[in-house]
Amino acid sequence: MRPADAPDTSSSPAAISATRPTPLGAWWLRNRWDELTFLHWPYEPAVVQALLPNGLTADTFDGQAWVSLVPFQMREATPRWCPPIPWVSNFAETNVRTYVVDSAGNRAVWFFSLEADRLPIVAFARLLLGFPYVWADLAVERTTTGRRYETAGRRWPSRPNSSTEVEIEIGDVIAEPSDLDVFLTARWGTVAQWPTGRLGRWGKLRHHPVDHPEWTLRSAELVSCDDRSFQAAGLPAPTGQPIVRYVDGIDARFGRPIRV
Repeated sequence: MRPADAPDTSSSPAAISATRPTPLGAWWLRNRWDELTFLHWPYEPAVVQALLPNGLTADTFDGQAWVSLVPFQMREATPRWCPPIPWVSNFAETNVRTYVVDSAGNRAVWFFSLEADRLPIVAFARLLLGFPYVWADLAVERTTTGRRYETAGRRWPSRPNSSTEVEIEIGDVIAEPSDLDVFLTARWGTVAQWPTGRLGRWGKLRHHPVDHPEWTLRSAELVSCDDRSFQAAGLPAPTGQPIVRYVDGIDARFGRPIRV
């Protein structure tokens, strides 16, 4: 068996890099991810693969696929040519994501769901870009030593329903992230299945390049977790204790999508 700190790169020729290996070039969207928590669970690759569209392969580390719950505070989400819009550009968000290789060999993120509490953002990203955004009631609360995240319920689409309550305690900066940490965070793109024709009919896959500084990860301890978003995505409930990481904040830019 491969050592626990050695990544499995057999599924893709692309190497894992903690910083973007190639320049992003032109970009059109910027945002900041603040008060962000990663909760990572391992899954059997076949379980994840069964939920992916044609053209994507579950990426693995030491023979395991991974699915992550990622609650955070989005800030300054706006196109390059537009200043941040009060209220609209700042909102709470919770993602359920996995790690894939697309048909062009890009290691990327695939979202099973993205919950946000701003309807204009949800409508734009869902109907025009193909990301499975859901309008929901969310909150991010600072505690004495950590953060508490809550998704009380979905508004639109309201089914399948979901809820999330997560509380963590934040630890120290990780001076040397593990190879698994890099595998789970060094993802220089996301993939979405764009709508085509009438609304609601899914079409071709698009790769959205992403660029941001290298992550400054902190250790974190899970205080409590009550989540239904994995089951809403069609996944079995995760088992065991997750790997938990926290990030104070990071600025990101998105390039124009490319068909893959």
